[in-house]
Amino acid sequence: MRRFPNLLVALFVLAVSVNAQSGPQKEGDFVKTFVSDEVQIWTSPFRGSSYSGHAFTKYVIPFTLITGALIATDRRTSEALPNTKDQTLWSLRVSQIGAAYTLAGMAATTYFAGRLAGDTKARETGFLGIEAIAHSQLVTLVLKETTQRTRPFDAFSGGVGGTGFFRGGNSFPSGHASGSFALATVFAYEYGHDHRWVPYASYGLASVVAASRLSGEKHWLSDLFVGSSTGFLIGRYVYKAHHDFREDGSVPRSEMLVPQFGVTAHGASLAWNW
Repeated sequence: MRRFPNLLVALFVLAVSVNAQSGPQKEGDFVKTFVSDEVQIWTSPFRGSSYSGHAFTKYVIPFTLITGALIATDRRTSEALPNTKDQTLWSLRVSQIGAAYTLAGMAATTYFAGRLAGDTKARETGFLGIEAIAHSQLVTLVLKETTQRTRPFDAFSGGVGGTGFFRGGNSFPSGHASGSFALATVFAYEYGHDHRWVPYASYGLASVVAASRLSGEKHWLSDLFVGSSTGFLIGRYVYKAHHDFREDGSVPRSEMLVPQFGVTAHGASLAWNW
């Protein structure tokens, strides 16, 4: 479990955030919700309700074909790079932006800054960001230990051919790409409506991290594609499942038919939100 420390970092920061909360969510409720979300994330690919004819044709088939094509050409793609010592050194330095402790620190800073400033959107963004990072690290950890794919550097130096699956490695998918895109997606969804540059900046930075893992000889291109896609889907799920839509000035659909009753000196009123 060589990837376990990254998961522990994300979970530790998340636990600190939960204990610091003063809102209605209690620690026990959070643990139950986190486990429930994890079950949803793992079982959704196997539920028929997750797909429609349109979604299957537009997303599932292209994703499968692209992943297969990238795996088939991974070695050729990696060998096309210069792969010099300077390239690897600088790439690995850049890629530290996408390390779990860095991402968790960014999200935690956003959360606590929101608390101090009374900014509920920033507070929610930071908290959901840490949740998304923790889920992404847990999912990639399981996939890494299952697939055991050899990293490019080990494959080249050891002369291992092919794609290098089930050979004791931990390359597939990329945890840096998954965590970076998970956090970027939460930021993009939270602030994209009001600030159009946020999605470009968030996804752009996440893409730089992913590219640095390729040029740093730590991952194959297919590792990055699957990791980035996984992170995006997890970030999107966490936002959709737990975002407070009152932050956007809208009323949740479940509350649209709740009557609003008021009494004044001149009479009474009864109204519904619609």
